[in-house]
Amino acid sequence: MIIKLSAVSFLASFGFGISGVSAGSGYCNWGPLGTAASSTCDGEVQGGHWCNVGPYNCQVGCSGNWCETSNPSGPTPPPTTPTPPPPTPPPSSPPPPTPPTGGNLVATTTRYWDCSGGSCACSFVRDGFSDAEPVHCHSNAMFVAPSGNLFGATYYGAAAISEALGGGDWMSSGCGKCWKVTGFSDITELRTTLVLKGTNFCPPVNAACSDGKAHFDIAAPGFDVTEFSLSNTCSQREPDEAAGFEACGRWLIDSTDAYENCDCDAFKDPVLKAGCNNFYSLKWDNTPVHYEEVSCPPELAQLHCAYPYALEGDMPETCETNVFTGTTSSATTTSTTTTTTSTSTGQTTSSPPPTSTTPTPQTTPHLPLNPPMATSAAVTIIQLVQKPPGAINRRKIVLHAQDSGSSPIPLAFPCLEIVLKMLVGAAILLAM
Repeated sequence: MIIKLSAVSFLASFGFGISGVSAGSGYCNWGPLGTAASSTCDGEVQGGHWCNVGPYNCQVGCSGNWCETSNPSGPTPPPTTPTPPPPTPPPSSPPPPTPPTGGNLVATTTRYWDCSGGSCACSFVRDGFSDAEPVHCHSNAMFVAPSGNLFGATYYGAAAISEALGGGDWMSSGCGKCWKVTGFSDITELRTTLVLKGTNFCPPVNAACSDGKAHFDIAAPGFDVTEFSLSNTCSQREPDEAAGFEACGRWLIDSTDAYENCDCDAFKDPVLKAGCNNFYSLKWDNTPVHYEEVSCPPELAQLHCAYPYALEGDMPETCETNVFTGTTSSATTTSTTTTTTSTSTGQTTSSPPPTSTTPTPQTTPHLPLNPPMATSAAVTIIQLVQKPPGAINRRKIVLHAQDSGSSPIPLAFPCLEIVLKMLVGAAILLAM
């Protein structure tokens, strides 16, 4: 599994000394472990120009440690007067998507979900946490694309993107762009198309994202490999979903059986569970893809990405869930540890799942070419009543019931028998 960093703090932690950055009376620093806590204020300016504008940008926006030039020993408290960067307003009316063309470019893929906020502000802040501890919006989980979409896509989703695709430290040009990607699974032997939105940055410290390579690190809840993810904060920021976030991290690592080591039902939140199941159904294990940039479909364009971050207490629907799009969020309704399935969606641990807006399929009753007869038995009764009453016992010939679907009962021979008996009876009467 390739290392992937998503939070701005970790992106900057791998930057080397930056010259020419004006940091005023201080500078931003992450220390040898890539965290604010490990910073020793050793004089190395890190994180790029924006992170070094001032203490707020460094500590809140970049999760670094602001080092005063006159006090190079240890972290400084957060500023009391924030100066946030101007938010990037989402488009109020996204342009209609354009059909893709070409698609001969090739990119690599991996999977992740580290719960950190990411570099495109597609995030929210949970109650009791600070702005320096954002969480990836659950709506970034993969969901079922509307039927008949222009791209022929099965799913819509999100990804961290490399510099070659426009990825960068903070609100880069690749944030909010979309790509159609098509990959083939050696496991299912199926080719599947997705549309992915750029919601995070895969930095060049990741070998797959370096040297101008095109790479998509697909957002897949439960699939982060924690020993290789330096920015995984799930156990701290979403402890109530700890079991789910560990459910598929060992998939195709501890076993070569693609139907083991993944149980998306460990998630409580239905949106995360559906996103886990939908990615699992692909059976993509770092699958290479053909890709092309496309206009984002409205279902992806309106997903929440904005700074200041959304708050859990005032959560935008477009961060909380992707059911608002009017599509279902999964292919099927159940999942197990040994089969690939998907579940219906809803959202948040604090709210009941919303009702799917997908109408119940209408089916036409099947009419057989030769419909069976009525289910009630058809009984033929022939009575012969002779005169005088006592001459011949009254007879009742009952032909067995014809049940639904059985072959018609041949009546010719029983009738012939009756006629013959009638003639014999008549002859006897005449003889008397």
